[in-house]
Amino acid sequence: MDYISAGDIEKYSYCPLSWWLSREEKDMDVEGVRKHREIGEKAEELREEKKKIKTFESMIMYYSLAATVVAILGIAFFYTIVLLGKIFISLSIFWIIVALYLLWRSERGTLTWGTGKIKRIMIILAVAATVFSVLAVTFVLPPNYILGYLLEISSLLWLIFASYFLFLALRGEIRYNSLKKELMLPDGEIIYIDDLKEAPLLKSEKYKIWGRPDLLIKAGKDYIPIELKTGRVPRGPLFSHIMQLTAYMLLTEENYGTPPYGLLKYGDVVYRIDYDEDLKALLLKKVEEMRKTLETGEVHRNHKRVGKCLHCSRRDICPERLA
Repeated sequence: MDYISAGDIEKYSYCPLSWWLSREEKDMDVEGVRKHREIGEKAEELREEKKKIKTFESMIMYYSLAATVVAILGIAFFYTIVLLGKIFISLSIFWIIVALYLLWRSERGTLTWGTGKIKRIMIILAVAATVFSVLAVTFVLPPNYILGYLLEISSLLWLIFASYFLFLALRGEIRYNSLKKELMLPDGEIIYIDDLKEAPLLKSEKYKIWGRPDLLIKAGKDYIPIELKTGRVPRGPLFSHIMQLTAYMLLTEENYGTPPYGLLKYGDVVYRIDYDEDLKALLLKKVEEMRKTLETGEVHRNHKRVGKCLHCSRRDICPERLA
């Protein structure tokens, strides 16, 4: 059984005869492809800005933490306080005990956390134990003012680095919000952008349907496919476009997870199409009709709308055109 594309489903839903005539076409809508590419590039830029912001936020945290630790170490070299040394060594021993306990739980398989999360926690605990151990030693050593001043200066440098990454994060946030507003996308992570070179072809092995959604966004635990239309803005979502989006929702369901809805975007107008069993059944009915048409070769116009024929790009070669 051959695969049927989401694009063909859209054409068939518009008019079966128009779809049939389009099967021999080789020309592409150059303007439409250009606009899709521009939107895809902006979506890619949006995704990269989000990655940069996360990186900058991590750097802010690391540099701020380093500045704090170094500042405390610097203070420790100005004073000799045995009590603080005892407190820090106690904290160090406590963190080591916690780390060993979690390691024991992990080995027994009684922890439900993922391996990556366990490793990160173990690293944090190890670093904390090391820092407290160093503090315990420095607070019982004789004062060393030169080393203390050097550490305080180093702490200020770390804070300057943290401030620089804060500036980059804020600038990236402004650019990110601007692009997000321009594209009118929902909150979430962009995990798929239609690109013939990089985007994987989504397939439904069960229903033999394939396609590439323009965008796929992960919002919480949900995956939301988005179909972008660059032509005229209709008064409401067109049936053929709803069927195409439903195909993408079905592909999303099989490859990522069941989407609660999909989005049809016409310029600045966005329509939410809820995904349910009735809509899915209607899509599969269309696909079955297409397979029968491919077997019999018999196909006809399915409407009596003159305006629809006037806007059809295959009107000149259609034997059943109304205008």
